Amino acid sequence: MQNDFYTVATFEYTAEAQVMKGRFMSQGIEVFLRDEYTIDTDPLISNAIGGVKLQVHLQDKEAAIALYNELREYEVDRQRNRIICPNCNENQVLIAPPKKKFLYLLFPFFEPKRYLCNVCGEIFKPKKD
Repeated sequence: MQNDFYTVATFEYTAEAQVMKGRFMSQGIEVFLRDEYTIDTDPLISNAIGGVKLQVHLQDKEAAIALYNELREYEVDRQRNRIICPNCNENQVLIAPPKKKFLYLLFPFFEPKRYLCNVCGEIFKPKKD
């Protein structure tokens, strides 16, 4: 058997990865946590090495992605309703990664909030409440 792995998700801290690992193992999907002990030793380097990687065997990739998408928490509005993508009307919406513009790198709090649809990839701004 070949040891080829697929990284399903990354987490900043080991505790988050351990919770997700337990959920995967309960569904019969074998999980490996890469860089777990390194981050436990020095949590401040988590961003530098890319966090704790939750990995599965390649043959479990599709099942793992489906389970992760079912378990992950998506963004909600102030009334605790999931945010809907204006392009595809799905409710699997995350906060979009920051822009790579120099001004936003220096002053990230000036960047307006944007959302990313996990289904169609649309990036959009939130509606005004």
